[in-house]
Amino acid sequence: MFIDKDIISLREKVIKHRRALHKIPELGFNVYKTKDYILKVLEECEFKNIEILAKTGIKVVVPGVEGAKTLAFRTDMDGILLNENTGHSFSSIHKGCMHGCGHDGHMAMLLGLCHWLAKNRKNIKDNIVLVFQPNEEDGGGALPMIEEGLLKNPKVDAIFGIHILPEIEQGKVGLSPGPVMAQTSEVDIILRGKSAHGALPHKGNDTIVAAAYFINLIQSLISRTVDPNEKVVFSIGRIYGGDARNVLAEKVVLECTIRTFSEKLYKEIKDRVIDILKSMEYSQGIKGEYIERVYYPPVINHEKWTKGIMDLLPKSQLQRVLPLMISEDFSYYQKNIPGVFIFLGSRNKEKGYIYPLHSSSFDFDENILLHGLQIYKEIITKY
Repeated sequence: MFIDKDIISLREKVIKHRRALHKIPELGFNVYKTKDYILKVLEECEFKNIEILAKTGIKVVVPGVEGAKTLAFRTDMDGILLNENTGHSFSSIHKGCMHGCGHDGHMAMLLGLCHWLAKNRKNIKDNIVLVFQPNEEDGGGALPMIEEGLLKNPKVDAIFGIHILPEIEQGKVGLSPGPVMAQTSEVDIILRGKSAHGALPHKGNDTIVAAAYFINLIQSLISRTVDPNEKVVFSIGRIYGGDARNVLAEKVVLECTIRTFSEKLYKEIKDRVIDILKSMEYSQGIKGEYIERVYYPPVINHEKWTKGIMDLLPKSQLQRVLPLMISEDFSYYQKNIPGVFIFLGSRNKEKGYIYPLHSSSFDFDENILLHGLQIYKEIITKY
């Protein structure tokens, strides 16, 4: 991708921001050091319209001319629970926490855009809203930021986000209209029965047996009641229960995820699971509970805005992406306004950048951050 001289001139600052933020990963809404670092950069850029939302989130408004449209650009801020294994001199100083999903790079790109806007604000007609969002990884920070007025004053017309993705080759940009990331729900299924001694099983209601029955039913639920053309995954990643080998378990918990690209289909699956749990109460004396811990809608790129951005990018570097089963709370913005989520390729075998997101060895060539920054500039100046 062609990188113009304005963007190249910001390389040193962008890399500096990436490395500084990489050293201080924080979790959830508790990204206080990260917030303070960003606020110092905003002060350097002399931005005045700054709000703190959702505890540690930051909204910056760079006003344009009266009556202009408003474009928002969003980055996530939080790290993940992981011990870093990159060997960098700027590795995480917070033991057990790492920027292993590229959020340090995402923030560096948006801070680079801050520097560019600070120099060029007189030439920008549109209102620009810069969004630094906490807690993308664990429960979603997008929704509380929206609820606290992120998309109002000024009213945002469209929002854009970029995510580094090691499944795409460095130099390529992944983009498609329509569904690009799945709806996901993290669900706990809790089964409650009656404990009894293992020698007297008839006096209890065994939740271990009930859990085995439930797991078998779930496999047939997906394979026999869902259209094979639909993409859906129901995974049980963890199961635990019981207190001793010779005592029937009174309680079993199954930790599950459900992913699809249709909110309607998700609701149908949820309703059927609840029906199964009700039937188990009658057939086995087991009470079941369906607890939705996390819910993200599917990421669906707005048709018109996405095609407009695709027209701005070199065809040789544009890669259409098939829908991914991973999820992102960027989807909450898209439920309110048009939004486009863009993937920035980072895979580079020669340099060893081959590790997936959420790996302790995940890393990328910092030059790709200029590509992302150039995309932001293209959207502002040419769309």
